[in-house]
Amino acid sequence: MRPKRVIFWIVGTLAVLLGVALGYYNFILDWNDKPICHKLIMISFMGSMHESGVNVANDPKPFPNTKGVGRDSLTNICEEMGGYNDWIRDYGYVPGLKEDDPGDLVIMYFNRPTRWTWHGEPPTIFKKKAWILIPVDFAEGMRPKSGPGELSERVSLDEFRSRLKRTIDFIRTNERPNWQTIVAEQTKFLDSIDHVSQ
Repeated sequence: MRPKRVIFWIVGTLAVLLGVALGYYNFILDWNDKPICHKLIMISFMGSMHESGVNVANDPKPFPNTKGVGRDSLTNICEEMGGYNDWIRDYGYVPGLKEDDPGDLVIMYFNRPTRWTWHGEPPTIFKKKAWILIPVDFAEGMRPKSGPGELSERVSLDEFRSRLKRTIDFIRTNERPNWQTIVAEQTKFLDSIDHVSQ
């Protein structure tokens, strides 16, 4: 074989391989709707709610609740994240819960369906979308989990709706501080997702 032909085949093969890799990266992997690190969220909650060195199991606290407004309440943990708060627009937060409440209640959720399960591994466009919720026990309790996730659970729309409704009912029944505002805000969100397809 002539050297020019060998070079042509090598360059052509490399170009095809590079094209396949770029095509997979840009058109097969889904880079949209990526969640934040849920370990960072849990650590930020613990840091904002407990003094250093306290045994969290023996000192259950209420999660942040600023007048029952989810977004305002969630900003309380941003200081623990170095002031970073861009991620808040992607999450719903349910104020009014405490660390010793039933572990399967929903404290946070990704506010739209996503193909992601956790922030570190991009899914393909062929993966079905689902909802991510973060339960009170950060999916680390002894109860059975509804789906995989990083301190969270990836669930169907029906499971998500059922768990959020149960959480709203729990807050209403126990008349947690600002419960009327919490119930109104979360019910409005539930009503808004009836048209969302997975």
